[in-house]
Amino acid sequence: MPQTLAVIGAVVGTGAAISSANTQRKMAKQQQQQQQLATRQSQRQAIREAQIRRSQTMAAGQAFGVSGSSGVSGGTASLGSQVGGSLGFSSQMSGLSANISSLGQKASTLNAISGLGLDVFKMAGGFDSLGSQAQGPNVDLLKGVQ
Repeated sequence: MPQTLAVIGAVVGTGAAISSANTQRKMAKQQQQQQQLATRQSQRQAIREAQIRRSQTMAAGQAFGVSGSSGVSGGTASLGSQVGGSLGFSSQMSGLSANISSLGQKASTLNAISGLGLDVFKMAGGFDSLGSQAQGPNVDLLKGVQ
């Protein structure tokens, strides 16, 4: 009877670990999609704000009679450059977030596999099942190998 319970426990534990890893994988994908949506929204907002500032600059230049001046042209070009820098930064951050999510997913999967291996080892009797052959030298951290 104890062996049956051990097998049932191992099967349930294995199933739970696999389900957990699958759920974490799905969660990582959802987080990645959420980050991409936030990035796109941020990029659209930056472009929108730059267009508004460019229009305000052009209107102010016309109001003062300097619409074709180098100052107005330089100011509008600077706005475009700033938007490009912001969009590049936003894209880099999105890529890093995707990498972080992927690494977290990999770590969770490896953790689940490790747990499964340890469960199987314990179920097989652990170190006791290895017998006297598994005993190596006696190591005391303060004295060294004996």
